[in-house]
Amino acid sequence: MTFTNNDWWRDAVIYQIYPRSFSDANGDGNGDLQGVIDRLDYLQALGVDALWLSPFYPSPLADGGYDVADYCDVDPRLGTLDQFDELVAKAHERGIGIIVDIVPNHTSDQHRWFQEALAQGPESEAAQRYVFRQGKGEHGELPPTNWLSNFGGSAWESCGDGWYYLHLFAKEQPDLNWDNPEVRHEFLRVLTFWCDRGVDGFRIDVSHGLAKDLREPLRDRIDPTLMSPQATDGSDPLWDRDAVHDIYREKLWHTPLVRLAQRGNVRACVHGNGVREAAFYNRCCGRNGARRALLGSGGEGKTARMCRACVRSVKFA
Repeated sequence: MTFTNNDWWRDAVIYQIYPRSFSDANGDGNGDLQGVIDRLDYLQALGVDALWLSPFYPSPLADGGYDVADYCDVDPRLGTLDQFDELVAKAHERGIGIIVDIVPNHTSDQHRWFQEALAQGPESEAAQRYVFRQGKGEHGELPPTNWLSNFGGSAWESCGDGWYYLHLFAKEQPDLNWDNPEVRHEFLRVLTFWCDRGVDGFRIDVSHGLAKDLREPLRDRIDPTLMSPQATDGSDPLWDRDAVHDIYREKLWHTPLVRLAQRGNVRACVHGNGVREAAFYNRCCGRNGARRALLGSGGEGKTARMCRACVRSVKFA
């Protein structure tokens, strides 16, 4: 596969690997990065163009690794950063790209940031990286809204004294507050870290849910049991809001990808998780320099390969 071709992703065969179960090289019962390295010849023989690695970061595994405790390291049960570098290098020798899973909607509750928020309190500066709100009722005994977790039950977890934190997935996965510039700068650091290690693209988990309407008073959802957008105009308080597109357009996300392009690596991808207009990124139509490809799945299971400006008129059947 020639990755300097802007359109490589259109016809690429991308093979997803869950490293914790794919191949166990040291016999400890867990898959690992060495196991992936050992199978590269096999993957090359299959005709694979790129590997999508599900999360391999340090994690308590409340959600299979999608509860990330450290975004810039390898879970020691899976290997080391040196082994990751070896995997990238040996994959590239075989013409295979590496796409890593980024989980920006939430962290693990064991992440340093969340532990700081709990220690310093829900009104602290540290807590502003997440979404803490006071509950309803005389003593805050009721959740702030009717929002539900994708995994069942309320999306609000009580943390004492009538305060709650938001988790749209497991309670061990507190949602980040993307209105906070510190959160946005942190993911610039994360993306840059992996770009500098030679990765060829990113799959963005819950890419349609980063921007939430957190203006007071918080709004209930019309039908909280539906985990998809309940409005076609981007006004749902949780999913596929217009501000999501602004996040992916902004310089913070674009900068590390430009660095890839400057190295001759024009590659990136995003999974849209059921986005109304199917794709997120504003570079696909070739504006402002290097074009990049980010893949998104539309609400009807179809795939668009255009930015939002290009797909405004697209109507999925």
